[in-house]
Amino acid sequence: MKTKAILAFLIAGALGFTSCTKKIDEKTMGEINQFSTDWTSLGDKATQWSDQLSQTASQVKEFAAKQTELAANSANIKDEATRTKIADVAQHATADAGKFEAMQNEWNTFKSTWDETTNQFTQWKDKIAKGEVNAADAIKGLADFQTKLSDAQTKYESWSSTFNEAKTACDQNMAAADELAKTIEPATAKK
Repeated sequence: MKTKAILAFLIAGALGFTSCTKKIDEKTMGEINQFSTDWTSLGDKATQWSDQLSQTASQVKEFAAKQTELAANSANIKDEATRTKIADVAQHATADAGKFEAMQNEWNTFKSTWDETTNQFTQWKDKIAKGEVNAADAIKGLADFQTKLSDAQTKYESWSSTFNEAKTACDQNMAAADELAKTIEPATAKK
């Protein structure tokens, strides 16, 4: 993935440019290197999370389609309570699929910003390594990047929490569908 390659370059570059500049003090250079490490770490966690989100969203969408189809074909079921349960499961499945789709859309928008910030940081670091950034500007630039990291960390934690809540609700709905299917199958097999 492009982001991982850029992030690996950031770490390697961080180690290499520490000794290349004498204009920036060691403390600031250490903070820049720590930022690079933290940014990479969060990027890796977010990428793993997005992979899990993508897989789960696909499963939830497929489940919602099956439940919607089942609800549409449930007219021949004589028990009104069972038809109502089927419709309820389908409604919840569709809502769950919508939640996961919204999370994916938000992630995709954020990912563009993440990649852009990663590129900006790489270019900024290169300028520091070449001695093109003075100490005061380096400190200000680092503070700006640290704010972006803090904001990204907050978003990641919020998304993780939202994901876990939505996944729990979806898992419960899938379990309810499984139990409901057990009551429908024997009834249709008796005919």
